Amino acid sequence: MKIYILLISFFSLFLFSCSTHENVQIFIATEDLQLGTNRFSVAFADTNGLVNEESLEVSFSGAGGYPKFKKELIFVPFPDYYDAGLNNGLYTEIIEFEKSGGWKISLGDGDASFSVKEISESLRVGDRAPASNNLTIDDTSIENLSTGTPLNDSFYKNKVSELLKENELFIVSFMSPAFCIDPTCGPQIDTLYELGDKYRSLPIVHIETYLNPVELKNDFDKKKINPVIREWGVDEGQWLYVVSKSGMIIAKFQGYASLEQIEEYIN
Repeated sequence: MKIYILLISFFSLFLFSCSTHENVQIFIATEDLQLGTNRFSVAFADTNGLVNEESLEVSFSGAGGYPKFKKELIFVPFPDYYDAGLNNGLYTEIIEFEKSGGWKISLGDGDASFSVKEISESLRVGDRAPASNNLTIDDTSIENLSTGTPLNDSFYKNKVSELLKENELFIVSFMSPAFCIDPTCGPQIDTLYELGDKYRSLPIVHIETYLNPVELKNDFDKKKINPVIREWGVDEGQWLYVVSKSGMIIAKFQGYASLEQIEEYIN
């Protein structure tokens, strides 16, 4: 009987280890990639829904099939602040791209194409942060500063230009909490609230993607892009930067950044 149980357990383990992902869909979060070192983030879905295994081995290949390599990506779960039980998240890892141009990532029977630029369009690690004159609660009411429901006024009291003058280490996050519909968008604003509670002296700046949050609630087609995001070279997605006391960008995230990932750069 014991041998029978052991055989069943071994057979089950064998089946599990040989399982493959079928009908895979791939959602790349980091589309602004450049030659050299990048933080790469991606989400996967298969026949069972969004994939949330602890790690996945995926394949990367450049145009023409070269270079080609495999990489283990680590799952970063979105915090379940509202007890939804979804267990969604992103896979992320530092990837070195040896050449610019077309690339492909593959998992199971799915693949997705993406491009690697010679130079990123957005500001990079090592660049100096621009002295942005972002709107604050001293300039307008808080309803005009976020499409979400702000729970922390401190995110809207600091101008980036002033923090740079004061030689402060700070975080600046660009996003529209109510209008991010990409599958790779995570609960970034909630994570910033958690971060703010834990590090009360750390300046955190949320810069809304759109200038007219109140108007958007009735008609999104009337959106007006916040010109500040152009100064950083970012698009309408989710972006987060950590800026050092010397004004240098020391971390850059496109897509969701977890509390633990951010803490690596502020401690």
